[in-house]
Amino acid sequence: MQTILGSGGAIGISLAKELMNYTNQIRLVSRNPKKVNETDELCRLI
Repeated sequence: MQTILGSGGAIGISLAKELMNYTNQIRLVSRNPKKVNETDELCRLI
C-alpha cells in the first residue's frame, strides 16, 4: 500500500499514475480526493 498525501496536486496525480506500474494498492489523501486510477482508495481530510 502506497499513500500519497496532497494527491490533488500535479505531482500527486503524476505519482499516482506512475505507481500503477509497481502496485495497484494506492491511497490518495487530500481535502477533495478524486480517483486517478480505477483501484485507488480515497481518504478525505477534514
